[in-house]
Amino acid sequence: MKLFNPIYNEENCNNLQKDLTSAEKWSETSLLKFHPDKCCNMRIGPSSIRNDGYTMGKDQKTINKAETVKDIGVTFDSSLNFEAHVRKINKANSMMGIIRRTFEYLDDKCFSTVFKSLVRPHTEYANQVWSPYLMKHITALENVQRRATKLIPGYKELDYKERLKRLNLPTLSYRRLRGDMIEIYKILTGKYDSSVTSNFVTLRENDSIIQPRNI
Repeated sequence: MKLFNPIYNEENCNNLQKDLTSAEKWSETSLLKFHPDKCCNMRIGPSSIRNDGYTMGKDQKTINKAETVKDIGVTFDSSLNFEAHVRKINKANSMMGIIRRTFEYLDDKCFSTVFKSLVRPHTEYANQVWSPYLMKHITALENVQRRATKLIPGYKELDYKERLKRLNLPTLSYRRLRGDMIEIYKILTGKYDSSVTSNFVTLRENDSIIQPRNI
């Protein structure tokens, strides 16, 4: 369960504590008791309000503060720059090491199959949520594919663009941009539940959406 609330003043903090108390009562009634030691409190963004002492349990135990939280495979941090998540994607480099030791020879076709199924998914899982905007993170991710394409015999001497051209692979940054555009299209054309997307996208009354033509 996740509880969140914009914090602008002490009253907002008190309201969040009330929500915690209500959730705890519900858990006891439902026989799904919360364990304060397994819960955490993370503040996102700067704030002049320092009342982070939220409590749970009969003994009013203070919930531990956290700088990072992993949620459904994505590591969130308090600044939302997802640096911790980008660092963990280095497991894709470990997978490349396994591939290098497992295959004595990789041709173009074999590499494409192995890379797309075992390496690239690590760099793209849920990337609409955490897509990097800092150049150092963008470069770190692209380096995964840059290094991987050198595994093919005779490709190491080629520059990155030429390797991608021969393998018919786009850059990872292009794939993220394409994925973002697809998601925005789905949101704006009502492919998702509007009660959820309205929390993130608000259209003004005079805004219009151009519907695609059937060809």
